[in-house]
Amino acid sequence: MRKEMPIQSMIFFVALSLPAMAFAESSPKTAPIIEQSNITWSAATGLGYDSNVYQAPSASYIDYAPATPVLVTPQSKTGFFVPYEAKVDAVKNQNQDSRLQGSASADGRLYPGAGMSNANEYNVSLNGGYEHVLGRDGKSENTIYVGALAGQHKQVYVDHDTGLGKTSTVTGADISGRYSYISTGAEAEYKHRTGKIDYGFNGQLVINNYENPVAGSSLDHTYFTLGADASFPVAAETKLNMSIDHSVRDYSKLHSRDALGNSSIANPLLVYTYDAVGATLRNRISPEWLLYLDVDHTQRADGYVNYNDYKQNRYGARVIYEQGSLKARLAFHHWVRDYPNGFAFDAAGQGAKTYSGNDLKFKAEFEQTKNTSLWAELVYDAQNATDLRYDYVRTLVMAGMSWAY
Repeated sequence: MRKEMPIQSMIFFVALSLPAMAFAESSPKTAPIIEQSNITWSAATGLGYDSNVYQAPSASYIDYAPATPVLVTPQSKTGFFVPYEAKVDAVKNQNQDSRLQGSASADGRLYPGAGMSNANEYNVSLNGGYEHVLGRDGKSENTIYVGALAGQHKQVYVDHDTGLGKTSTVTGADISGRYSYISTGAEAEYKHRTGKIDYGFNGQLVINNYENPVAGSSLDHTYFTLGADASFPVAAETKLNMSIDHSVRDYSKLHSRDALGNSSIANPLLVYTYDAVGATLRNRISPEWLLYLDVDHTQRADGYVNYNDYKQNRYGARVIYEQGSLKARLAFHHWVRDYPNGFAFDAAGQGAKTYSGNDLKFKAEFEQTKNTSLWAELVYDAQNATDLRYDYVRTLVMAGMSWAY
């Protein structure tokens, strides 16, 4: 795949590093201190129930994607799973203005039941880099961070109707490993936290290497993103957080779709460009209650004939309650995504391709000791789609224990 670093990303990382270099040369040297290291770790696991393991559609439907439409009766499966996550963070102070930091994490779900192994998935990530303090005001700091990252994602590409590994519709070859990949990259971030307005800039360049299927195109691509955010008070106990992001996914083997929804090697390689803006109003209602109101808008362009362009709006609210040993979080968001040029089932002549959904999440934690907690969580995910292959309802219920040291 293509692995050249986009020129804009090199400019970004250099530009973001200039303030740190200038500060290091112009400011007086800080008195050296004894190097200090700090390592923390956390883990959680439990038992959960999944009402729709493979996100099977809610009802029978006619699939218009094949040349000859077929009637499909989905086979919804339920089952138990084991959620797990673990994380280690390490910081080593070189002096009072610079520190090395890194983290390693793993998370996923394990489905032990018969016929459920295709639902197993996991993520592993490593991050590490250098952070420099550019200025201070009390405990607040302006910092710049530059580092590297690596990760692995393992997921089976399944047929949602049956839960079986996906096969090529042309040759019948196994392509179930298509969604698994290894990623490597670099990232940089500047945070300004010493004034009345908090703001920052961030950037990331990641190369995602996917497993190459025997048949079909690999999803190998380069991901590049630039972002900025700001937070400022608008009233007593109320803050407004705003963000803007621009990102690109540049595929090295996957080709664009034409105006009729057909993918062909005669079409240019696919490039998706995303632009997103978001806003969150944060209000401290009382010492125990904290409220967030969220709204964001995302636009995607596919760079060819705009077949897979979309506009997505998402809005909702989050509430946090904390008193004594109890902490609870409730979040609800509704979203709508419209493809103005796309067809349902990617079949010319079908209706417009649109998606919408409701996401509900509730989690409660009860602290047993300084280092251990009991937790319970509910996740409700309902998606409506004119492409009925992706119309489903799913509920996850889980509970377990967590540790933090």
